[in-house]
Formats: sequence, C-alpha cells, structure tokens
Amino acid sequence: MYAFPKVKRLRGELKRSEIRNQVKYQLTTREFIQQRGRTTYRIALEHILGMVECSDAEYIRHAKPLFGNSPDPFGKPYKIVTLMLHLVTESGVIEQHRVSFYTRLSPTFAAHMESLLSGDG
Repeated sequence: MYAFPKVKRLRGELKRSEIRNQVKYQLTTREFIQQRGRTTYRIALEHILGMVECSDAEYIRHAKPLFGNSPDPFGKPYKIVTLMLHLVTESGVIEQHRVSFYTRLSPTFAAHMESLLSGDG
C-alpha cells in the first residue's frame, strides 16, 4: 500500500475517506482533499461554486488520468469549479484561483459531498 503524506491540520470533522487507484480522497465538514503521490489538493467547501458529473472525454481532455485514456471503473468523472484551490507539494503551497478541478469520485463519495455542499450534510 502507498504511504500518503500526512495532511496537516485537517479542517472540520472527517466525514469520509477513500483510497482507490493510488489516490486518497478525504471529505470533512469544511473541505475536500485529494492526494496523488506526494501532491495534495485542498479545496474549502465554501469556495466551491459547483460540482457536476462530466463526460470521460472532457475528463481526459482536462485531467491527467493515472491509467491512460480508459474509463475508470471505480468512479465517475466530475468537474469541481472553485474560487480557490491549495496545491501542496514538497516544494511548498501554491494558491490557485478560479480553477476547474477534474477528478473521479465514487457514487457514495459524490453523494456525500453534494449533501455537504447543499447544506444537508
């Protein structure tokens, strides 16, 4: 199993955590975190403008798929539009503004995230 770097100061209460295809996903009451290798993406839920399921073609065009261009059987592609994203690497933290972040989420993870975004969670 891959050893992901520890996320410092998790914001909010952890609601869900998944590891699929060497990618770790975490959802708290305040943020969405995705880790690929030594790279961590952190998005505060309050900065998310919208989240929509997208096509595999759109995902492949904009994301960097881990396993080539074949669809991932473990999750559906999503586009998350956010005002701000924090990209954490070994070199430091980069703050990115007005980002469309492409990822694959399991149906249960996506439903839980949508619930938190709508204020029902």
